[in-house]
Amino acid sequence: MSQHELIQRAWDLTGEIETAVAECEWTRAAELAEARAPLLMSLEADQPADALATIRKIQSSIEAVTQAAAIAQEALVANHRRSMERASAASRYQQAARF
Repeated sequence: MSQHELIQRAWDLTGEIETAVAECEWTRAAELAEARAPLLMSLEADQPADALATIRKIQSSIEAVTQAAAIAQEALVANHRRSMERASAASRYQQAARF
């Protein structure tokens, strides 16, 4: 695969990752990122200006997706914590109701 094809495929996968993230399909986003990683790792240092522009867009997307993932993780952890607190409260109620 040529460098141009590698960059184009990586860019295509980046779009798919962004779509998966927008739909909160984190497993799919991770799978796509794993498929994209070897492509990015195989890029050569010297690239024409248009290729560098695409690479910079990919880098910006990676940063944005990383931030979105951190925010989503925080929300999921907070939701899990609230659910555990509710389950604990329900358990305490059941214990108290037995008396």
